[in-house]
Amino acid sequence: MRLPIAVASALLLLPTAASAKIPVLDLGDVCHLLMIQVQHGQVNGFSHYTCRTGNFIGAIGTLRRASARSVIASIQMRDQPDSQFLLEVSYPLVSGGTWSMYYTTDGYQMKLYQSGTYKLRR
Repeated sequence: MRLPIAVASALLLLPTAASAKIPVLDLGDVCHLLMIQVQHGQVNGFSHYTCRTGNFIGAIGTLRRASARSVIASIQMRDQPDSQFLLEVSYPLVSGGTWSMYYTTDGYQMKLYQSGTYKLRR
């Protein structure tokens, strides 16, 4: 008896999940299809298999050096598995917003890896 109730409950939730819009960012040469989901100040996402980036997780916040809010996420670059990367994307997500990617090999000193403006594909 519990299984049909669970299945019916899941079916009621599916239309909501399917209709949720997932923004897709174009970061140029780094990744042309970076899907990002924002929920209650938390961020997660993944990139297309052709990208140099992988999955990521983060939050929306304000950095000390900036007054505007940003998506701040830890992301792995496929071609540099020994380095740690931090992705910063201006928020709210709009075409023409800025992004920066920083890296570290020791976990203490961050260096700018690449930056630019992004396009919102949808």
